[in-house]
Amino acid sequence: MSESYTILCLSEALSPITHMARSEGNEALIAREPVVTPRGVAWVPVLSGNQLRHKLVREPGFRWLIQEYGLAGQLSLKQLNFLFHGGALTDGGATEDLARVVEWQRLFPLGRLLGGCLPDQILAGSLQCWRGLLVCEENRSSLARILPEGTLPPAAFRPAESLVEGWQYTRSGVKNSVPDLLPEGPVEGASNLMIFAGQGVIRGASFVHGFSLPHVSRIELGALLWSLDLWHSAGGTVGGMGARGHGRLRLSIVGDDLDVEAAIREYVAFARSSRDDAVAWLARVFGAAAPVPAATPPPVADAAPARRARRSR
Repeated sequence: MSESYTILCLSEALSPITHMARSEGNEALIAREPVVTPRGVAWVPVLSGNQLRHKLVREPGFRWLIQEYGLAGQLSLKQLNFLFHGGALTDGGATEDLARVVEWQRLFPLGRLLGGCLPDQILAGSLQCWRGLLVCEENRSSLARILPEGTLPPAAFRPAESLVEGWQYTRSGVKNSVPDLLPEGPVEGASNLMIFAGQGVIRGASFVHGFSLPHVSRIELGALLWSLDLWHSAGGTVGGMGARGHGRLRLSIVGDDLDVEAAIREYVAFARSSRDDAVAWLARVFGAAAPVPAATPPPVADAAPARRARRSR
């Protein structure tokens, strides 16, 4: 039995968010989109749906499946690109193998949501990922149509530009940082010093985003929720500069009336029970020898604390 679900999320920045669009000189510029306001068109920071889809759903979800199935180091480059980046249509697509589509959707609930591209066939997905709208005055009218009535405070929000900051780092070199470890005598080689800078949405700002799941099963809903939980437990980052502490979000589900725990348990149990058939499918459709899965790893530790944090109001 299929149902349609909407997962509405509010994510607070716990560190600068540096989801970049391009560079000008040595400065990285954050992604923005034009928004019509009473004062004209404003360019407002945004998190792309493509970034949220990959970082929050595809990457953590398929990484867990590969670890759970013992396939680390066993899959080809094409198989990994298919799972982590959607694959590519490299061998033409003149025919449609519907039986293969049915098996894909049955064995991989997460794949049923995300879709992908086999070498000779496109597999449609169903998940609709929203863009992350910055909570700011320029987006007030749009947010009022998305959020439940009474969620927005009556007072004016801060303007978008006041939520953007600049940052700058300097890459150092051993001549300055550890001169006591250098060999005696003249040291050859150019300096490693380099200044690099960019923009970021400041800590404390928030984004509203979400997911629409039309006509899906509870197992597929559980696949999405489990991916969000895995992402949250792994640090919950988006954008770049994560190695320097940027990109951390605290995600909360707004108006959540779903039995999140039950949906996740149902999905995890199904994924584990389908392991052998799923591994065989990956080998068969890519014309590869069946991988030899490692021994079944221990059950994943319960991430309930992370889920409670994520679902907080």
